[in-house]
Amino acid sequence: MIAIGPGFAKALAEGTLPPKSPAGIATTALSTRLRAAGVPPLRDNPVAYVEYCRSLGAGGIQHLITTDLPAVRKRLDELGMYYEGQVQLPTRLADDLSTFENSLRASAALGATVARAVSRPPQGGTGRRYESFKSLAEYRTWQAEADAIVERCLPLAEKYKVAIALENHKDRTVEEHVGFLRRFSSPWLGSLIDPGNNMSFMEDPIETVTALAPWVKATSLKDMGVALYEDGFLLAEVPFGTGMTDQKALFAIMRKANPKILPTTELITRNPLKVPVRTPGYLASFPEAQKGRVAPWLAMVEAKATRLDAMDGLSPAQQLEREEANNRQVFAWASANLA
Repeated sequence: MIAIGPGFAKALAEGTLPPKSPAGIATTALSTRLRAAGVPPLRDNPVAYVEYCRSLGAGGIQHLITTDLPAVRKRLDELGMYYEGQVQLPTRLADDLSTFENSLRASAALGATVARAVSRPPQGGTGRRYESFKSLAEYRTWQAEADAIVERCLPLAEKYKVAIALENHKDRTVEEHVGFLRRFSSPWLGSLIDPGNNMSFMEDPIETVTALAPWVKATSLKDMGVALYEDGFLLAEVPFGTGMTDQKALFAIMRKANPKILPTTELITRNPLKVPVRTPGYLASFPEAQKGRVAPWLAMVEAKATRLDAMDGLSPAQQLEREEANNRQVFAWASANLA
């Protein structure tokens, strides 16, 4: 277990912390740690959260923090770590904006110039388009409202001078995402590019990254592994350099478009995601042309299949150990490849 509190202070004083990576870390890359029982809690102690991330080697964080703001900013400054915000968009267009504004205000107070945002799924939905919608018409209804919600929030982003970085979050295809971003010339709206998410739509990461790069404000870097299963393919975040996606090249495309972008990483240590592209339900919410992607994509998966580890059968302690090892590996990779 990596130390926080007094243990962190001792390691910092003795110079035994891992080198600080140029890469930071997104909240979901710490999912196991944040829900772990029997260890010092981090969800309600943002200063300890910052220290824990630095103890892994992180050079920054992308996280929703709304309490202890002066102490958190002081600790970030002391450790030389960057901060990207995370904001909560409303679920419905008519919803109150106070929660969103509070998270945006807190992001600004912590020095963020950009904040990650995702369009909220329908009530009871997973956020994955192919699991949340039963038809293209149903999806289009949601999409129109989700786009209008972001548009409604833009004046507040301008007020606090924190840009909204809208993630491709297994909801919009890259064409739909670009179409929405193209409607605005606002410096307060851009893309958070996740190179792995739209692989669940059978989009090549180079296709996704290149199309969204003109609007890029932030990223969730992740190497991806794939494998076949009976209803389609498995998709999983894997240690950097072991999967099928070249994160160094993809990040170079983003940084060329926006030299200020920071390499935030998001290796989520979990079971592989099942993407059932062979089933009618998967295709129901997509345009007809999506069918044409299935055969060539599955042929690619078969050719590039990689070993995918699962969390099943691991004790909670073993799961946490694996997550920490994965994140340390990511930061070491970034130090070698993105410095």
